[in-house]
Amino acid sequence: MHLMVPGKALRSGLLWLGCALVAAAAHAETGTRVYAAQIPGGAVRILVVMLDGPWPAGGVRIDDESGAVLVPHVEPDRTAQAALDAASQRALAALQHLPGAGEANAKAASALLALRLTSDWGFARAAGAAVELPSGAHPRSIRVVLLKAGGEAGATLGPVAVGNDAGPPAPAGVRAQAAPTGIAVQWQTARQAGAVPAYAYEVERSFGAERAHLTAHPQLMTMQQPGQAVPFVDRAPPVDATLTYEVRLVDVLGVASAPASAQIYSPDFEAANPPADQTAKVGKGIVTLAWTRVANPRTGALAVERSQLVGGPYELLTPEGLSAQTTTFKDEHVLAGAGYYYRVRAVQPNGSLGPAADPVHAQPLSATTLAAPQGLASEVGVNQVALAWKPVPGASLAGYIVERRASSSAPRWARLNTRLAPGPKYLDVIGPSQGGTFEYRVTAVATDESLSPPGEVLQVSLRDTVPPAPPIVMSTSGADARAQVHFAPAEPAEKTAQVALLRSDSPAEEGLVVGAPVAAKAGVIEDDWVQVGRAYWYRLVAFDPAGNRSQESEAFQIRVGAVDLPTPKAPQVTYIEQPAPQAKLSFAAPPAHARVIVQVLREEGRWQQVVGPMVGTSALDLDPPGPHARYRIVYVGESGGAGVPSEASAP
Repeated sequence: MHLMVPGKALRSGLLWLGCALVAAAAHAETGTRVYAAQIPGGAVRILVVMLDGPWPAGGVRIDDESGAVLVPHVEPDRTAQAALDAASQRALAALQHLPGAGEANAKAASALLALRLTSDWGFARAAGAAVELPSGAHPRSIRVVLLKAGGEAGATLGPVAVGNDAGPPAPAGVRAQAAPTGIAVQWQTARQAGAVPAYAYEVERSFGAERAHLTAHPQLMTMQQPGQAVPFVDRAPPVDATLTYEVRLVDVLGVASAPASAQIYSPDFEAANPPADQTAKVGKGIVTLAWTRVANPRTGALAVERSQLVGGPYELLTPEGLSAQTTTFKDEHVLAGAGYYYRVRAVQPNGSLGPAADPVHAQPLSATTLAAPQGLASEVGVNQVALAWKPVPGASLAGYIVERRASSSAPRWARLNTRLAPGPKYLDVIGPSQGGTFEYRVTAVATDESLSPPGEVLQVSLRDTVPPAPPIVMSTSGADARAQVHFAPAEPAEKTAQVALLRSDSPAEEGLVVGAPVAAKAGVIEDDWVQVGRAYWYRLVAFDPAGNRSQESEAFQIRVGAVDLPTPKAPQVTYIEQPAPQAKLSFAAPPAHARVIVQVLREEGRWQQVVGPMVGTSALDLDPPGPHARYRIVYVGESGGAGVPSEASAP
């Protein structure tokens, strides 16, 4: 036993000692505990433990219930001392020579000594804290007398009844778990009323006919939680074997419980280690893996795994396994340019896979070179060029690169698509253009990022899509019941082919085209579809020979005035008697924005309206005053005002 005990173990052990004890007596002033019981075979064992202070200066004496001296002085057992292993002998020597100055050192020595004394009966005999009476001497109770330095009696502890010690209950739930650091054996403890307390355990391992005591002496139990002991770890178990572990609990008087066992296969974790120095070398359509030859003879086989994600999931490429002596593997089922992660794992003799090393990455090359794209054609639009070509065959095709330059004299090609075009088409949005030419070419890209030769160069003539500037308004007029605008084309004048007039009811409205566009050289454009007295808002737009439309000019207003009505000529009159009297009149058509009124002269000397207002060149009076009636016409404007009447027709 080592001199220093970990703090957790020390606290746990003292907690055990502080529990209710059976077949024991305690002395409050000295902190002494006495355990006494008859063990199987008839012998009586007695253990005296000092919890809070040093061993009595004169030792202890054991008396029976009548006061007769059973053991005059409990001495260290030389035979027990000789049976101690070297580590326990060193621990005993160290405990006996701890510095006594100071209360802290005395308490530390007492605590360490108490832990060992209550867990190892042989150590307690060797230390002079325990004694075994022969089977013939069986007192009903005993007393422990603490002796002073001169041998005279001091405090007496007892009486302590001597019961029967059949051993503690066997541990429950024993199980073993293998790990690279060793095999951990776990169990649970159970208390039994009237049993001598058990604070220690022993572990034995069997492998076939071989048996080994893994604990040189009973070991002090420390607890993870109530009823659950901290596992015992066998750090050097036989490997590749099925092992049986037996656990016994040992009480403070050295009596062991019945064994409880657990069986487990002990793997060779070294044999499960992955091969070292794993590398991946790429080629055309192949990835070659290599690693250092495995030295452990118990490695059963090797397994190669692959994934396209570093975190998996991984697929097994070698379901039958590879020989443990293999050092290479070739993966020919790969896609050029795809990223793969590989790892090689060892297979243990029982068939389970060992841990995986860090994966190695590989991106294989294409096995063939892609052909240059063919059949490049274009369709030119107003502000874009649509390109199309024949698909390039090959499973390793990743996409296409489209390039453009202004002309064959341009020094460099400019790449148009930052991402590969997945299919054989591309739309180049060029925006407004003043014409000219572009040249295009397409290159195929493999999944390993290798390039095909560029395809044939295609020259494309662009459309002139830059619109002309808006026309310049020179003057406006609203006379004669029409809106008239005089304009001039913006420079360069040859850019303007036609001019159109837009009309709206307010400057905020966009307006609609009225009438037909006029040639740029006309210089004037009119709107006859107006009403006299109304104001209209107008804008001008220009069109170039390609049909590109300019922006609108600034809005301007025109108020339409009344037309200046001319004096009409006298109408021509024809009198018809059959089948009923009627007068048929003919006359010239009225001017724009004017109507015709036909009047007849009555006998009383006044002119009476018979037809109109109307638009036309003829009229019919079905009730003429007579065959010699006289008629005249008057022009009336849209506002209702009449002009000067014509001369009267001939009688």
